[in-house]
Amino acid sequence: MRKIPEWTIQLAWAICSVFATGAVWYFLSLKQYSDAAYATVVALIFAGAAIYLHRRKDKADAVASPVEEFARRYTGQASDIRFIKALPKLRRVVYDSAREGWDTGITVEMRQASYDVIDFLEYAWLRLAEFYPVGHFGLRGPRSYIRNYIRDRFQFHWAKHEPNGPGTGGTIVGVLVGGDVIDDLERMTSDTVRALFVHHDNFEFDEWQRERSAQAQEE
Repeated sequence: MRKIPEWTIQLAWAICSVFATGAVWYFLSLKQYSDAAYATVVALIFAGAAIYLHRRKDKADAVASPVEEFARRYTGQASDIRFIKALPKLRRVVYDSAREGWDTGITVEMRQASYDVIDFLEYAWLRLAEFYPVGHFGLRGPRSYIRNYIRDRFQFHWAKHEPNGPGTGGTIVGVLVGGDVIDDLERMTSDTVRALFVHHDNFEFDEWQRERSAQAQEE
């Protein structure tokens, strides 16, 4: 089943909130009741789309293949930790690509660049989760656990940046939220690597962290 990106659900909810609050109240204040009704209909359409996408994504999570759910890595296997050692280098490539979108100053391009980084960090964290035993992240597995975490962080940061209510922060909110979610995922992946390898003889965690931190300073 095709994967439903988390950002499509968040985008649908964001558009819904814009029409449900900003547009509706704007037209009502002008006593343009027909336009307010149209805005309400559009909000309902996007709300329905968000719910539909959410259910599709949950269904895809539920039917994830056994290979995805039960793949296992071991800290004592050099072949299993090779990818983790290379994460700072892979991260640099992803950030260099995303920076082209951020530097445009165009909201849509900036948000998509952030979503690309989020997708990479989700993938990295999922690979890290494979070092833990089956069932460690709940009955639905690490993929569902991580995606639920990302969805919750999106919701929290979106609410945080709109203290006056949904749709009141403007389009820049999507850019700010993307950056905040990236920070959350960077912290979680780093903490997970630390927990797994800080005392491991075949993994220089301090060197790994220094390389990653040096890149962050360049950004």
